[in-house]
This record gives sequence, structure tokens and C-alpha cells, in this order.
Amino acid sequence: MKICAFADIHGNGSAFDAALGGILSEQADINVFLGDLCGYYYDQLEIYYRLLAIPNLIAIRGNHDSLFIDIYNGNEGTRQNYLSRYGKSMEKLLQSDCHELVSWLSTLPDSITWQSSGVCCCHGSPWAPMDGYVYPDTPMEPFATLNSSVFILGNTHYPMSRRIGEKMIINPGSLGQPRHGGWPSYAVIDLPSGKVVFREVRYDMARLHCQIEEAKETKLYLKEVLCRIK
Repeated sequence: MKICAFADIHGNGSAFDAALGGILSEQADINVFLGDLCGYYYDQLEIYYRLLAIPNLIAIRGNHDSLFIDIYNGNEGTRQNYLSRYGKSMEKLLQSDCHELVSWLSTLPDSITWQSSGVCCCHGSPWAPMDGYVYPDTPMEPFATLNSSVFILGNTHYPMSRRIGEKMIINPGSLGQPRHGGWPSYAVIDLPSGKVVFREVRYDMARLHCQIEEAKETKLYLKEVLCRIK
């Protein structure tokens, strides 16, 4: 079985558009989106409609997706907190016709396990599916007692392929806001061989930089994190 896994797009339509052709060309048996379409940047709706066209797609809800659902449903405290911490992406999305997107996000699970292949997918971690963080240097011993043999995770924005015994722990990295000093990435996983290949996605950041400036963002992080590439 061939799995193409990607995560944490965060409204970065320029990066996602650059990755989409590669994802489709993999012709994977399963394409897994590990959550966080929403947040940080501004092309959430456009990305949503492109996602729907990906064949064999399985999607999971991320923590920023859940925050947007909460904001859409009228939680003003969450809205103001998000605006102060992460910028104006949710504000722009609220101004659009996003009912269909919210309905779709609301149907997504926070984890998926395929017992037949021993694969567990979640945005965070098996013990905290929405908000857990498993970094490349996180101790992997907790996975040893779990039933699945392959764990595909998102949320950290750090690509990773680790093993503990016969178990594999994989993070494809982020397609929207990588934080490891590299370009956006996704992962192609072959089972049962266990081979994992990371595909880097290079794209022109000029449009995204213009969007950040047009939004008059005060969060310098939104632009600075894009320039960490070594």
C-alpha cells in the first residue's frame, strides 16, 4: 500500500498549489491530510475546493480547524485570542461564504486507525489526537505499548521518520509553514516495506508576502518563519 501524507497547510495556497501536482502524480492508494487547513494565512477556501478533488482522500481535523469552528459558532473569546496570537487569517475567512467548509471540517475525525494495516493517523499524538506534539527529539517509548505499528502524525511542522522496535513514527512536515529550516514537504510511505520518502516543495513566496502585507499584519512571525530556509 502506498500512502501520501501531508499536513498543516494553514491557508498557504501558493505552497499547496506547488505541491498538488506532485501529490497527484504519486497515484497513492490513500492520500492522507492530517489536518490544519485553517489558520495563519489566507487561502483556506481555495485550498478546501482543491482538496476535494484529490482522489482517495482521507482527512483529519486539526487544532486550528477546531478553533475556527469554535469562532464560526460565535465564541468571541476564542476569536479575540486567535487574532492577538496568530493574526488575521480567521477574520478574512469569516468574511467569506465558509458555511460549506465549516460543515466539512465538523465531520472530520480527530484520528483514524486502519486495523488491517496497523496504521494510526492523527493530527497530534495517539494520546492527544488534536493537541499532542511529537517532535523528532521526543522520546518514542510511549509508542511501544500501543497496538498500531505505523503512526502518521502532524502538528509540529517538523518532518520526521523514527522507529522504536518494529514501530514507525512519521511526520510529513508542513505544507504551509515549515519550521525546521527547510521547504514545505509531504511524505510518501510504502507499506509493508516501511520505506519513507520526503518530497520538498519549492514555491515563489512573493504572493504570500504580498498577502501578509495587504492584511496589515502586526505579527512579524507570519513572514519571518517563511524565511528560515537554510
